[in-house]
Amino acid sequence: MRKNVGRFIDDAAEARFKQAFDRAMTSWPTRVDLEITTSFGRTVASTVEGPSDGTPVLLLPGGGSTIAPWGPFAEAWSADRTVIAVDTIWDAGRSVQTKPIPSGIEAAAWLNETLDGLGLEVVHIVGFSYGAWVCVNQLVHDPAKLRSVTAIEPPGTITGLPWRTWAKMLRMLLGDEDQYLSYLAWVRGGKLPESATLDLLMASKREFVQRGTPRPERLTKAQWRTLNTPLSVLLSGRSRFISRRAANIVRRSAPSAQVRVFPQASHALLVDEPDAIIHHVRDFLREHDSTHYS
Repeated sequence: MRKNVGRFIDDAAEARFKQAFDRAMTSWPTRVDLEITTSFGRTVASTVEGPSDGTPVLLLPGGGSTIAPWGPFAEAWSADRTVIAVDTIWDAGRSVQTKPIPSGIEAAAWLNETLDGLGLEVVHIVGFSYGAWVCVNQLVHDPAKLRSVTAIEPPGTITGLPWRTWAKMLRMLLGDEDQYLSYLAWVRGGKLPESATLDLLMASKREFVQRGTPRPERLTKAQWRTLNTPLSVLLSGRSRFISRRAANIVRRSAPSAQVRVFPQASHALLVDEPDAIIHHVRDFLREHDSTHYS
């Protein structure tokens, strides 16, 4: 058995998860699934073909989640460009982790190997929650292939997590499924996900053992000063993960970055403001299609 890496409990658990995954993926447009070999294991990505004159965009999901919620966004953004969504190798999904990723340096190496395997020399990246931290982490450690970065609710990246969130997370991790459901509702502004998404989240919790996942690292003042790639940060006004100081910190630390706050949204920003996110990201990608920073 592989140590310190994410894995399904057994083959039956993996089969149950994949059934839930297939049901949740019905919101996706027609896609092609690809496998990429990296030094950290096999990574699986889903691609929706779009016009070749737009720079491709790569999507990264939140922690403990999958690419399934990106379906409506992939359909909308593929009108301009090819859209690729990646199963993060440390989460439940189709990817298979074989080597730990203990820090942001290894996370950046995995993503760069994934981009190489996909044949992407330049790409926009968009991430939600933990995936947003992965995007900003890439911007810090290995930005050469990045045309732009969109970070949607990146926990632990701008400010530390609030103590109350840490406490809720600890109770959730040590508790039963009812505690997990209570935590999900708390994070999402009192609402649970729709049934297929909820079933998939529960399957991830039941069937998968998560290991070897780096903790999101807060950017230092020096790291903020090194950022030279177009950056858009989207924040929720009612987030349980992001301090209300975060928007001002980004504006002060990275004056060229775009910052937008959705005052009434919870951490589940993709669910609370889907149309606004689709239009904002589409316009940001179009704006930076022809400019590349190293």
